[in-house]
Amino acid sequence: ARKRQDVEAAEPERKRARPAVDGPTEADDDFAMWDEAFYIDLLKREELQLDDEKLKEFFPLEATIDGCLRVYSELLGFEFVRNPSAPVWHEDVVAFDVRKAGCVVGHLFLDQFPRDGKFGHQMIIPLAPSFVDPTTGERCVPACANISNLPRAQDGKPALLRFKEMETLFHEFGHAMHCLCTTTRFSILSWAWPMVPWPGGVEQDFLEVPSMALEKFASEPGFLRRVGAHHATGAKVPEETISTIRALDKFMVGTAQTRYFAMALFDLLLHSRAPPYAHGGKSGLSVEELFRSCLQAYTLLPLPQGTNPCASWYHLVIGYDAGYYGYGWSDVYAADIFEAMVQAPSGLLSPETGRKLRDEVLGPCATKSGGELLRTFLGREPTPDAWCRRNGVPL
Repeated sequence: ARKRQDVEAAEPERKRARPAVDGPTEADDDFAMWDEAFYIDLLKREELQLDDEKLKEFFPLEATIDGCLRVYSELLGFEFVRNPSAPVWHEDVVAFDVRKAGCVVGHLFLDQFPRDGKFGHQMIIPLAPSFVDPTTGERCVPACANISNLPRAQDGKPALLRFKEMETLFHEFGHAMHCLCTTTRFSILSWAWPMVPWPGGVEQDFLEVPSMALEKFASEPGFLRRVGAHHATGAKVPEETISTIRALDKFMVGTAQTRYFAMALFDLLLHSRAPPYAHGGKSGLSVEELFRSCLQAYTLLPLPQGTNPCASWYHLVIGYDAGYYGYGWSDVYAADIFEAMVQAPSGLLSPETGRKLRDEVLGPCATKSGGELLRTFLGREPTPDAWCRRNGVPL
């Protein structure tokens, strides 16, 4: 078999030489689900001239984290101060006191690197809610931890983040800002999500709205110019690359959304009744068979035999059960919020824009419904128009 790099080099010419055909060909029968990411990467290099391996050289881990925190500092008026004396659960954990106007208003912990037995994705864990102590009248400040599995520096070379890793970091920090901005009187109304062993937090349908709005900073030209710098030379991200990153919002969006909504449908069907399940004219389906049926029906790609992705899909069992659709639901509102921030007369990162976001979306947390928060911030009913523009869907 040829090496991957040989295939990469040959594929553009093969594509141009391939005759046009209508309908499936014999070669299509050999296209497996694991081929999809490989060919998407080839297409990205050919059509967008974007190489993730070269792009990540502009996003060394520590500098990128510092850049993300600077953006949130400027927007929300926070100061993130490292606290080496704070108690932590592992030597890798970095603790920050979060200050505003000289006062500590919260605590943020970054647990960035993989280790045995650790949760294998990225997420924010609430450690303490925000509330007013009824006996003293003093606010008990919130605390949260970012649990990540990012690359370590090795052999004298810095850890580098792929663009999607950087975007996910912004997303998770968006959850953290929601936690740290909470100013509720009662802890049950403070930021939380269903994984933690206490009730509270915003509606499940609204939980991802702030984080999905704030993750969109990752592809903003102003942010990329300020934060992206080559780890060896210090060179800024080229302007043509910044334009290409903006184009990623629309690149293969149909493929990505189809897979996402197939998984969201499976999640709803799974939690709508006890097994066995029915789908696509078939009945008596197991959990594994239901997932296979949903994915194959909408992505048109068969799952490899002997695999069961549900066994490692943590959303199904730690609070997002029957709620995975909320990512798509939230992204519509998140696009509306972020577009309103971009168009704000005072500017995207101005104190006025940050104050409005903090006071009207993040701070109230669960004291108001998500719909009320949206209408207050936008000054109108939310619409899907911004999401359509961002994803290249004609209006």
